[in-house]
Amino acid sequence: MAFPTGWPPRPASSLRSIRFFVRGTSTAVFDGHAYLFGDQASANTFKPTPYVRPGSTDPVHDGTLEAGGSPMGGRQIPEDAAPRTHDDSPNTQEASPHPMLWSQGIRITSVSGGDIEFSFDGTNVHGRVKDGTTEIYYDRHEAGIAVRAAGGVGTPVFEVEAW
Repeated sequence: MAFPTGWPPRPASSLRSIRFFVRGTSTAVFDGHAYLFGDQASANTFKPTPYVRPGSTDPVHDGTLEAGGSPMGGRQIPEDAAPRTHDDSPNTQEASPHPMLWSQGIRITSVSGGDIEFSFDGTNVHGRVKDGTTEIYYDRHEAGIAVRAAGGVGTPVFEVEAW
């Protein structure tokens, strides 16, 4: 399995609340279990505002706060981030950025079956969680995490929660 589109995560530019949870059985490599927090549908507690084409003067209704979260900012489409060239063909040099959500805190548990290692860039080991223990990181602003069996040995069960 390859890393997800948008990997490695970009650094955080601001903070907002998220609700991310995953449980799985790790493999020997990081790209076997790499997660971007924004890719889990239930993680985003904010709803996107309606799309407004650049230059539009049409009225926009954001809805109500009771209808599923707070507005988070403008939506975009690929044409906004990749302007047309002089002959009106798509500009392949600039793509829409992959949407990201950043954590405030992360809880990583090695439930059973051995130690796990985790990485925030998919290459370097940023920490290890012993079998049957939990590590909690506060003020850890990351947009994703990759998990693997420590030393490539075993298939430990893990849980990752980010908020």
